[in-house]
Amino acid sequence: MQINRLTQQIQFIIEIDRLKQVIRQTLLTDGSRWENSAEHSWHLAVTAEYTTLTNKID
Repeated sequence: MQINRLTQQIQFIIEIDRLKQVIRQTLLTDGSRWENSAEHSWHLAVTAEYTTLTNKID
């Protein structure tokens, strides 16, 4: 059972790594280059985690 779970986790990590190849149609806030989907997803995840940790949600 553990090996199956580990395999699924590794497959998920490989899949999310592919997000680096997806170029979004959004410039970075400083306008220096286009943002990729992995950067966007990371920023969203960090924002969600920070919001959850700093605000009590009932």
